[in-house]
Amino acid sequence: MSTLAAPLSGTYLSHKGKRLMVLKGQLVEIPADSPLYTEAKPEFTSALEALRWESRTHQYSLFDGFLVGGHPGVEYFRPGQRRGIEVGGKKAPLYVIGIDNAENRIFVGEGRNHPGLWTKAIAFNEGSIQWMEDVTVSEEVLQKGIPVSVQSPSLPTALNATLVAFGAEFFLTADERFPITVKDEDLTLYHRNQPIATIKINNINLL
Repeated sequence: MSTLAAPLSGTYLSHKGKRLMVLKGQLVEIPADSPLYTEAKPEFTSALEALRWESRTHQYSLFDGFLVGGHPGVEYFRPGQRRGIEVGGKKAPLYVIGIDNAENRIFVGEGRNHPGLWTKAIAFNEGSIQWMEDVTVSEEVLQKGIPVSVQSPSLPTALNATLVAFGAEFFLTADERFPITVKDEDLTLYHRNQPIATIKINNINLL
């Protein structure tokens, strides 16, 4: 007979003298060739509409991929994480590309070049940006865009991007692409080699 044992981290099951972790949620793999990543770009009536589309977060569901395993809890995972995904038999490692807190589900993609690990643009609100004390930027300049370099803990080198804002809606559009890890950490923006603002986004973990 199996009996529940006092948990050390998560919930464990004691069976025949062994302690086994009870997996709480599902790991769902999204294929790299999913139609989610080849959606046709619509026509836009404004630059703001285009930025909203470019910065959208993919809304993954169980039906977009296939079940590959379980996990001990969404609180143990972050965007882009590789560690802790206990799934074998893959040609390349699996990485976290999405977290659904409501359904306690982790979405993963195979390989560092999986499209779910990258994004062209990031959206955030006015409350997420903190300007340096000596920096003043007009609304007109923000609408046209400011060339910046972006630094964060997960970036080995700074990435070139453009900071754009329409009212309280702010966007960073990469010259190439951002790893999704930057959507869950502090960013520092530089313009002409001078720091102009810091950003805390922290919005990727909710689908």
